[in-house]
Amino acid sequence: MIEIRAPRYRDRVVLLAKYRLPCGTGVDVKILYGAYKGIYHVSNKAICESPIEPMTTKQGKQIQMRAVPLDKMERVE
Repeated sequence: MIEIRAPRYRDRVVLLAKYRLPCGTGVDVKILYGAYKGIYHVSNKAICESPIEPMTTKQGKQIQMRAVPLDKMERVE
């Protein structure tokens, strides 16, 4: 399970690190804070269709993130 502090509200997207996503399967995501707090399931199809965005870390390096829309996530709890 991948834990996320809060989604990006301006475009209703959850950013998932590409290196944490398993190959060929869906993943469960737990949002810890905010209006969308809870556990969600993201299918492999939704992960593959989402765009990849670069993100700069505190050390100045770039990591690849998948921007998965909240509309494509299924709420479990």
